[in-house]
Amino acid sequence: MQKASLSKISFIIAAVYGMTAVILAAMGSHFFNIERGSAQYLLFNNAVIFQILHAILLLWLSTFKEPTFWIRSAIVSLLAGILLFCGGLYILVIIGKTAISWVTPIGGSLLILAWLNLSIVGFKNFFEQNK
Repeated sequence: MQKASLSKISFIIAAVYGMTAVILAAMGSHFFNIERGSAQYLLFNNAVIFQILHAILLLWLSTFKEPTFWIRSAIVSLLAGILLFCGGLYILVIIGKTAISWVTPIGGSLLILAWLNLSIVGFKNFFEQNK
């Protein structure tokens, strides 16, 4: 059996993140009793938007044939960051503040780290091309 690569695993997880974002958006509109315009409604919608946008980014990054260290770091940060940040917001809205609410800012920090890693890739490419 061949060992699964980070790119293959992240592609699958990105697709699952995208799918669950659509499911949660539908559930937020029809199943959960969240008043439109309330703080909970806005938090829930923000979580869905963050999840789908970062899932698309993760899906794209997972198609790179030979990802660099910085791209792989961004992928790992996105994998964990989406789960912790968006998951933390969903839990906050659906259940309320819990003992695991502290994971949300960690997830947000991981999403920021992913974007920082991609910025480093951009800077490196810019300076290598302009030597």
